Amino acid sequence: MNSVIPPMGERRKPDESAAGERRETIEELTELLSVVQQMGHRLAYETHNDHFDMVKELNARLHQARLQLEEIRKTLLNNGS
Repeated sequence: MNSVIPPMGERRKPDESAAGERRETIEELTELLSVVQQMGHRLAYETHNDHFDMVKELNARLHQARLQLEEIRKTLLNNGS
């Protein structure tokens, strides 16, 4: 993760720095959720019987989390943040 403090001789507005940090955090969360979803799909493939429904619910929640993160990303980009 990048430092909030700008390099020597460079001055950035606090809002620009905060916006960049938000974008970076969203990108990192998107990558992380992608990996977690892949693992969830693998678990579903490996799971049978009574536990399958629990894994299926987990994967549905992970999918919803990714959709929500995409909505947050769109909102931030549209607001110029």
